[in-house]
Amino acid sequence: MSWRAKDVLPLSIAAYLVALGGLYLLDSLGIRSYGVAGSIGVAVGLAFIWAGILAFIAAWRVRRFARRLRRAIGHVRSDLAGWAVDDAVVSTVLGDISLDLRQADLPEGETQLTLLCWLGTIQVRVPDDVGLDVTAQTMVGSVEVLGRREEGFVRDIHVRSEAYEGQPKRLQMRLSTFVGELLVVHG
Repeated sequence: MSWRAKDVLPLSIAAYLVALGGLYLLDSLGIRSYGVAGSIGVAVGLAFIWAGILAFIAAWRVRRFARRLRRAIGHVRSDLAGWAVDDAVVSTVLGDISLDLRQADLPEGETQLTLLCWLGTIQVRVPDDVGLDVTAQTMVGSVEVLGRREEGFVRDIHVRSEAYEGQPKRLQMRLSTFVGELLVVHG
């Protein structure tokens, strides 16, 4: 798939979901009949509109960065030895992100990594010798970073490992999920 198709596909899916949600909503309100009955139509219509809006927002946020890996639906996993980690954005609308960086090739200095997941789980394992500066947020769910855990609604934490500035390899991570779980561990 070409880079242009990868940019257009999430926006196309979002437009389709919003249009489908609008049709269900019009039917349920009696403005135009499409054969779907009452309150189920309202619920389904609002769900499609919401999913479409989330897809638009995810596509817009990720588009701002040059290097990115994304999936509209599905899991993003990496546990291969020698995997090169540069400044990057990894995202998925519906699915999980699981990165094991213990065998990854991290450059000297500070590397920025942004992980976005609207509905799902983000799990990251980082080598002990890498300094971590993590900002993690979820609207609904749990966040656990280097042993610090918070659960509930609108969780937002910032954790920095000891002696972060003194480490030759430093990883600055920004993790965000709308509904889900965030987990970052050393070792």
